[in-house]
Amino acid sequence: MIKETAWVIAVEGDSVTVEAAIKSTCNACEAQSDCGTGVISRAIAPKTQQLTLRTPMTVKVGQKVIVGIPEAGVLSASAWLYLLPLLTFIGAYSAFMAALESGGIVHELWATVPSAMVTYLVYRLIAYKLRRVESAKYRPVLLGASDDKQ
Repeated sequence: MIKETAWVIAVEGDSVTVEAAIKSTCNACEAQSDCGTGVISRAIAPKTQQLTLRTPMTVKVGQKVIVGIPEAGVLSASAWLYLLPLLTFIGAYSAFMAALESGGIVHELWATVPSAMVTYLVYRLIAYKLRRVESAKYRPVLLGASDDKQ
């Protein structure tokens, strides 16, 4: 279970909206004072993220809570969103190259454009599927609460 500390910002029935600070790995790097990437990530990246979830736990606005996301869900969603489109692009590119070479066209650019379009469509389909699935392995849960205030 991946755990993160967050603060309750709204409570409505059994729905709780929490807000967590987004941490950058640049803060832990020794070269952060000399690195342009760290400066850009701190300037552009949002500082907090909000998440609404259901819980039987009683919490109050301003209360510190621990939110958990199952690791299996993160790994599964990552494979769906990164690995499958990559394999789709490689397969589509190979298929388009074979079809174009048999037609006498041998330039790689002609296979790249339709392969990118097919990959984009597959990515959108996967994203739609993941948004619609109501699997517990993708749902964050409230693990606990403390009496600490912001």
